[in-house]
Amino acid sequence: MTAYEPTEQARAAAARAATLADIARRRTLTVSAWSGRELMHVAELLDIVALSLYEEEPTRPGGICDSARLALADAEITAAQTPDTGFPADFGQYVTHALDRRPLTVPARPGPTGWSLADEDAQLVAALDALHGHLDAAAAETVALALLEAVFALHGKRADLAQLSHG
Repeated sequence: MTAYEPTEQARAAAARAATLADIARRRTLTVSAWSGRELMHVAELLDIVALSLYEEEPTRPGGICDSARLALADAEITAAQTPDTGFPADFGQYVTHALDRRPLTVPARPGPTGWSLADEDAQLVAALDALHGHLDAAAAETVALALLEAVFALHGKRADLAQLSHG
């Protein structure tokens, strides 16, 4: 029996999952206790994703194994249920992008009618779109990981804006 050797894409996806786990852990210092607990849960799930991508052969098209896919789905559900974590509900696309190169999307975050912060949100969306283009064109994974830091800073700002609109 030969040991599984992860592909370059699987290693890149694992590195992205680990980077997002680090971002989640750092964010626990600036959010409510509830959101901090949920961010730690997201980070633990992302650790599972990273480890699974390194150690398990893909079981699905696109190069992902079932345990990574399930842990990533659980992490996305947690993020969707706790929007003030700054992690968008579909953040798993940043991990799987290294495997399948599907276009990255910016989730809509419609404010209430006449939302006074819509212009600020539109600027953040435009900046995210630009960063997505750079991430898609990144020649080296180290560049992609640095871009993820910037992308998630903007997602955090969008979450803050959404909180302002509700409070």
